[in-house]
Amino acid sequence: MTQVLINGLAVGGIYGLLAVSFSIVYGVLGMVNFAFGEVFMFGAFGALVASLSTINVAGAEVAGPALPPWLALIVGLVVGAAVGFVVERLAYKPLRSAPILSMLITAIAVSLLLRAIATFLFGAAQVPAPRPEIGEAIVIWGARIQPIDLVIFIVAVMAAAAFWAVVRFSPIGRAIRATALDKDAAKLMGIGIDRVIATTFILGSAMAALAGILYSQKYGFAAAAMGFIPGLKALVAAVLGGIGSIPGAFVGGLALGVVEEAAAAFVPGGSAYRDVIAFGVLVLILWLRPQGILGRREVVKV
Repeated sequence: MTQVLINGLAVGGIYGLLAVSFSIVYGVLGMVNFAFGEVFMFGAFGALVASLSTINVAGAEVAGPALPPWLALIVGLVVGAAVGFVVERLAYKPLRSAPILSMLITAIAVSLLLRAIATFLFGAAQVPAPRPEIGEAIVIWGARIQPIDLVIFIVAVMAAAAFWAVVRFSPIGRAIRATALDKDAAKLMGIGIDRVIATTFILGSAMAALAGILYSQKYGFAAAAMGFIPGLKALVAAVLGGIGSIPGAFVGGLALGVVEEAAAAFVPGGSAYRDVIAFGVLVLILWLRPQGILGRREVVKV
């Protein structure tokens, strides 16, 4: 159980960060941005390219800066935030007054477009990602804990806590919460809605990019299609915790990661069905508690 818990919390921390991205944008715009899976992937590639001395881009060998890991991490965050900002400006901003179904279809189209661009640039195969040497495995209560798993969990918790603190206590965070509550009232109070939505996408995309970087470090690769399944699972985690709630989304990600690892460890053939189990959890939550673990039931006057 110790092994399952540690592995589950490391994977769940990645799901949780990506779920936070879904949750914050849903809270402000009421839409699910499926392109966060591809922002996740571009964040991983941004850090990967920055950390290598040479890399194959569009069939040509290109010299890389070979930056140290912490600088490569910053580059990955900037790349992910930039991709999210451009997507919001070009794809979503013109459709803010359109029906929500139009934005949903656009989000799916943007996701496919970004994946095609990544496939053209880096190919469809997995690209090995260098992993920093951070020591030998630690044995606790009979479980072998890899240092990278501890680092991923700690970084994920710190990033989620910092993100929550920004949204909860900073001036831009208050503007984001006001916009999510009532856009018209926020505009009347002098809040720039356009600036708030752009900032929301930048912050959410940075969290998605960080999740992608941690994922590539855990599994040792980056690939054009790497964001699809984690993106769907992060959406499950956001619904599980209560979409629109930042703490709920992160807790949902941790819970989903532990459930997946427990199923793989204790259910015969569970490794082959971890995706089925994840989406089965979604169906169960939607049936028993649609508002999620930490979400609140909404009452709409009609």
